[in-house]
Amino acid sequence: MAATNGFESTSTFTPEEDAEDLGRLVQETRAMQDVSAAELARRAGVTPSEVLDFEAGRVIPAKPPFGVYMRALGFSV
Repeated sequence: MAATNGFESTSTFTPEEDAEDLGRLVQETRAMQDVSAAELARRAGVTPSEVLDFEAGRVIPAKPPFGVYMRALGFSV
């Protein structure tokens, strides 16, 4: 079995499952950092409703905006 970085390969997930999982991760990270949706939106250059739609799993495909949001939260992805 190949070593993993703690995440399963998303190749077995549907785009909808990816969107839900990535949205949840952004929401949890934002909450841990005590960053509001409005502040994350400002940092990422989007609207607060775009952040909330992403966190709710309504943005498919989710990988491109996921990188934008995680970078705005201080991570390199």
